[in-house]
Amino acid sequence: MKETTKFDDFSGDKAISLAKTFAKDAYTKELGVVLSVAFSDIRNLPALGFNQDEPIPLKEYVKKWVSRYFSGYNGRPSKRHGKKSQTKPDPAVKLILRTRREDIDGNFADTLEKGHSLMMTIEGMVGNLLEEYLATILHPYGWYCCWGSTIDAVDFCKEDGSLLQVKTSNNSENSSSIRVRNGTEIRIWFRRFFNKANTFNWVALNEIIGRDIFNEEDSERKFRDFITRTIRENPGCIYIPEKCNIEAVQMELW
Repeated sequence: MKETTKFDDFSGDKAISLAKTFAKDAYTKELGVVLSVAFSDIRNLPALGFNQDEPIPLKEYVKKWVSRYFSGYNGRPSKRHGKKSQTKPDPAVKLILRTRREDIDGNFADTLEKGHSLMMTIEGMVGNLLEEYLATILHPYGWYCCWGSTIDAVDFCKEDGSLLQVKTSNNSENSSSIRVRNGTEIRIWFRRFFNKANTFNWVALNEIIGRDIFNEEDSERKFRDFITRTIRENPGCIYIPEKCNIEAVQMELW
């Protein structure tokens, strides 16, 4: 939210009390920590659709915040049910390809288009899987996941106000998140180097969390094991067409 945003009652303690009322038996220490850190700096708070030019009712905001938190938690890869993407391909893309390579027929161009759409959907899941994996690894060290993007541009936080943003690669950083809040810098960690094949950045996470628990090869293997286990236990977490028998075609496109 903007620094100038006003609430009818901006109180972290009252926000916690309201969260306990709304969450009932589902309330956890982790939720409380994330909410408390969120309210330590108004810039931490996601807008959640509220008009920031008018005073925001704290009760309504916390109710929506709690709903967003549980939606993110219950929608993590191990529990979610994937839906078919509603994004339609841009016909100009296929036109450019076939104009540049006139030897590519329409059927193969269609196959490429469908394959690209499927892989883009899967690629989007990598970040969600990474978030859930780290949630299990970092939890014992006091880092709690901000499920449902309940702290703006932050994925994990600690009770002391430490903030961490996680990215799948170093070309996906959101520049708007590079800021200091409540005197605390948002630390940013990425898993892989986008321009170096099979080169990972797990060791850098040790310095951020103050623990020596990650290494380049073993940590990546454990993450991939987590991916395999999660997909096998919940294959429905990502939508894959029932009829996906695409004939393997090998072509040199450049």
